[in-house]
Amino acid sequence: MTTLDDAWRWYGAVRQQSKLTRRLAGKYWGELPWEGSIGRDAFFREMNPEHLGESASLVTDQLDDLAVLVLFSVFEATVRETVLANIRPEVEQLRHPSLRHAAEEACEALANGSFFRVLEPFKADGHANLIEQVNQVRRYRNWVAHGRRGDPPATVDPEATYDRLSRFLTLLLPPS
Repeated sequence: MTTLDDAWRWYGAVRQQSKLTRRLAGKYWGELPWEGSIGRDAFFREMNPEHLGESASLVTDQLDDLAVLVLFSVFEATVRETVLANIRPEVEQLRHPSLRHAAEEACEALANGSFFRVLEPFKADGHANLIEQVNQVRRYRNWVAHGRRGDPPATVDPEATYDRLSRFLTLLLPPS
């Protein structure tokens, strides 16, 4: 997944498939036509519907947090790449060695440093509220990524995550 939309489609597909599996295992497993080709398929024949339903529930129960993590990770990579691509031409025009060195250090920080610091300059353009909403997603993603230790920050669901991150990307990459 390389785009926010790719990640969003992945989330929708996994959510739908896990719900489908849980419903099939819980409601219709006994009604499947086992005397036909499905009954001859060893993969299906050996499945335990209770275990299948439990597995689907495990996926569904963790999916929203995992989706926030994936959505934000793809978003972060996109923002870093875009900001760097936008400033590279300016850096390459610098002639003084000290300025060029400082600009290269800034590029390194943009590529690998604190993402909070990558977002911070956009507040000055009148987008402080949106940046705070994105930072709320960032804090929640970090909490999930680090094993959900400590008190959880404000919870953000995948729909709100996608909306907030999409709005920021529209600022960064206006539609052509």
